[in-house]
Amino acid sequence: MILQKISKQGRGELAFAGSLFLLGIFVAWDTSRMDIPQGSSIVSPQTFPYMVAFFTSLVGAGLIIEVLRGRYATPDGDEPGDPFVPANLKTMAILATAIALHVILLDIAGYIVAATICFWGVAYAFGSRKYLKDFGISLIFAGVVYLAFTKGLNINLPVGFFEGILGK
Repeated sequence: MILQKISKQGRGELAFAGSLFLLGIFVAWDTSRMDIPQGSSIVSPQTFPYMVAFFTSLVGAGLIIEVLRGRYATPDGDEPGDPFVPANLKTMAILATAIALHVILLDIAGYIVAATICFWGVAYAFGSRKYLKDFGISLIFAGVVYLAFTKGLNINLPVGFFEGILGK
């Protein structure tokens, strides 16, 4: 195994591969703590999670080895040899903030408010600057999804402070 100096692109790929490997280890550890009912057969509730953990760790270890050997992935749309373009951290931060706000607001404000803010934040992160139009589309889309799930599929989404208005 020939170890190469890790480039900036390689560090990112190594971080991903290491995370994938650690995820597999975590899944195996968490599966080992699972309560199993008495009288389970050879194929128990742990079988599938252990398989997922094994293959996830195996793929992560394989990717780590490939990166350490200097073999990097070629991003979609790029040709081998094109210069490495680092990730746009500002866009990723805006996306992460929009998703975090969705998680935080879901129970407090309800699905419609949380999803509207999240959808609007994603549109903003990807460069749209038509604030009012984006907000309107986000609100309509969140409302349609809410109605489709609650009325059409009978799956209750959180209503938040619209509890008296939406009949919950």
